[in-house]
Amino acid sequence: MKRIIFCAVMACALVPFLAAQALDKPAATVRLTKTESITVSLLQKTAGAMEAQAKRSLTSDERKQLLDALIGNILILQAAARDNVVVSEVEMKTAVVEYQRQMGQLANLGRNMSDAELQQYVKSNGVTYEAFQKQLRDQQTVIDYVRKKKPGVFDVSHTASDQDIQDYYDANKSNFFMNDMITVKHIFVDTRQLTSKDDRDKAAKHADDILKELKGGASFADLVMKYSEDNKSKYNGGLFNTFFRNDAQNRQFLGAAFFDSIFKLKKGETSAVLQSNLGFHIVQVTEKLDARLLTLSDKIPPQNQATVKEAINSSLVTQRQADSYKSALADIIAELKKQAEIKVFDDNLNW
Repeated sequence: MKRIIFCAVMACALVPFLAAQALDKPAATVRLTKTESITVSLLQKTAGAMEAQAKRSLTSDERKQLLDALIGNILILQAAARDNVVVSEVEMKTAVVEYQRQMGQLANLGRNMSDAELQQYVKSNGVTYEAFQKQLRDQQTVIDYVRKKKPGVFDVSHTASDQDIQDYYDANKSNFFMNDMITVKHIFVDTRQLTSKDDRDKAAKHADDILKELKGGASFADLVMKYSEDNKSKYNGGLFNTFFRNDAQNRQFLGAAFFDSIFKLKKGETSAVLQSNLGFHIVQVTEKLDARLLTLSDKIPPQNQATVKEAINSSLVTQRQADSYKSALADIIAELKKQAEIKVFDDNLNW
């Protein structure tokens, strides 16, 4: 929790920490080059975001740690302005793209989140896109200021030792257990908008007719283009998804009977007409792997872009960079506090 609180201001792009507030009791005032107030309502809002992440209430000490992080954020932004550290538009575009990449990974999109998707995501979290951009710019400003004051902050080795990698693997083996996995293509007939039995019967017959064409020698790819009603996969050979047997969310979403049926198929096999909660599918298995513990040399499914060893190396290097950055940031803020006027209103922190 202490680490989460320390990094909260720098890492959370969806909480407008420095947004203008109505008249409110001050939690603290900060002055390096100008006086700024951190209001109780702002602290409460930020604490709420942290509590949602931690799924519990913050303790009194944790609230004070959070307030200290907010004070540090103000100090370093004022110092950056004083020392003419300005984020370029190229840096901003790069920061947005990186955020879209990360969100695409979190959402399992297999691609970056689009501009429209990002704006919708920001809006769904109750934040204006302008406030999101300001927070992103503030974060980049802090990074640039730290890099200016501590030029070697990111100069850490990009390769972890074999022993460190092995130790991490041994300590986290459960993270590298892969459940039964299957990747499928499909030809899809959508029934979600069909309310009458006649319409659903017609859809079932349509799916049966497509299967007859397939058995008659038509290619799967041609039938995908000709008939499939899944626009996301229609122009990708019908590639539907990769599923893991323990994926409870997709099992519920698609229906247990459909989910169990596709796992009974063999690699290269084509199904009969299968019914899910969404409609009718003719499924073809492109890849199927049995459950097992991945070794260091195995590529990580389903993307298969990196081995377990490469992924662990990347994680360890990223952690070292984060630790180096955190240490440098703490040193800079400690020095700025010596130059600043800071007043904390303890009586206003009990709510």
